[in-house]
Amino acid sequence: MNKKSLFYAIALAIVAFYLAMTAFYRWGDGTPPQITLVEPFTQAGPTTPLVLHVEDAGTGLQEVTVNLVQNLESYTLAQEQFVAQSPLSIGGNADNSYDLTLIPFDDDTIPKRRGLVTLVITARDYSWRGFFEGNWARIEQDVAVKFTPPRLEVLSAPLPVSQGGAGAVVYRVSDDAQRYGVRIGETFFPGYPNSERAFSAFSLFAFPHDLSASTPVLLVADDGLGNHAEQRIDVTVLPRKWRSRTIMISDRFIDGTIRPLIAQTPEIEDLDDPVQNFLQVNNVLRQRTADRLTAMASDSRPEFLWNGAFIQLSNSQVEAAFADHREYRYDGNVVDTQYHLGFDLAVTKRYPVEAANDGIVVLAEFFGIYGNTIVIDHGYGLQSLYAHLSSFAAEKGDVVRKGQIIGRSGMTGLAAGDHLHFSLLLHGVQINPMEWWDGQWVQSHVNGPLHRASPRTNDTATPKRDPQNRQDISSPSP
Repeated sequence: MNKKSLFYAIALAIVAFYLAMTAFYRWGDGTPPQITLVEPFTQAGPTTPLVLHVEDAGTGLQEVTVNLVQNLESYTLAQEQFVAQSPLSIGGNADNSYDLTLIPFDDDTIPKRRGLVTLVITARDYSWRGFFEGNWARIEQDVAVKFTPPRLEVLSAPLPVSQGGAGAVVYRVSDDAQRYGVRIGETFFPGYPNSERAFSAFSLFAFPHDLSASTPVLLVADDGLGNHAEQRIDVTVLPRKWRSRTIMISDRFIDGTIRPLIAQTPEIEDLDDPVQNFLQVNNVLRQRTADRLTAMASDSRPEFLWNGAFIQLSNSQVEAAFADHREYRYDGNVVDTQYHLGFDLAVTKRYPVEAANDGIVVLAEFFGIYGNTIVIDHGYGLQSLYAHLSSFAAEKGDVVRKGQIIGRSGMTGLAAGDHLHFSLLLHGVQINPMEWWDGQWVQSHVNGPLHRASPRTNDTATPKRDPQNRQDISSPSP
């Protein structure tokens, strides 16, 4: 055999071997594609997503089809064809996986009828099995579809609510609701089952101090499938006027209070500019602290931990009241404006600070603009905050009782003098403590609507007069 004939013989042998290997590979692939529903899909509504993953580790995907069958009619949600690299490719198709995310009932061509539908997903690969048909995979999943919203019924409308104040509403909500509560503006106040009234729920809510009194108070519910119910609550919102004050910011205050505060706060930096440093603290750090308080409220215990009226710091005088509007001036210019959300209460230096009510300490640490701070959870989203402390007498996790000493007043954080900054928050929204210091208000606005007798004994407090007109001092504090 001459060299040319030998060359052709070897080339033919290589081609024959390659074809044999290709045939063996493609006929030998007997594993069908794997179809996975990434998220459970047994119930669906207007916004329920279908999340799908299909994979073939062998010869690669050739086709994936997703259909919805309802009343013997089939509707195609998706159909994908994949092109092979080459009919003779040993490596198979380059497309070995396919991911799909869609909302089936976003498609207006699919009828929105309540009942059962069947989700049918098929996939095949590029195997030569079955006379070149490939390996097939198929799953069928029955899906209950629903397009009606939950039902809502107000059972006990709230008494008039003030801007910056709180209220309670009792209502009935159908069992299909996964999330329900009160929404005011952009703020949501979750609902809870009401153990004091059968087959009902309740929400404690706060009307933000800076929203217009005409803002609707809405009862809302969602079934988790995209069906949403909304009903306006017939409640009178009483407008309030907040005081305005001017706070003069000096270089001495910035050097003595602002810069040390920045030094203790890794998330902000010293910009070596007095105004910018002040804004870093009074604006940026203030907002971050507020965001953290809102996040903490989501872990509030779903139970009443508090007992009757809250107590004001004993023997204290009010230095600054709730929602004072402050205009901060430096070198004669207005550099910032903020609301003072809470009460500044003062007695003497390092005065013992009492817990305003029963609860569980959920924070005891240096806390941004508030300095050394304790936060007590009273349940159902209600929390109290004690700021600028000089020392702690309680730590995170402690169960505390009303009147128990938890620390001493001080001037840590954004404070110019020794005092206690006291705040009450409902699901992270600052509310006016004046209401909660009044035992009659607690009974009429909270215990009464919930049909809860005032806990334990006649634990009421003498209503305190509104301190909005008291003389105060100009100490810059939160």
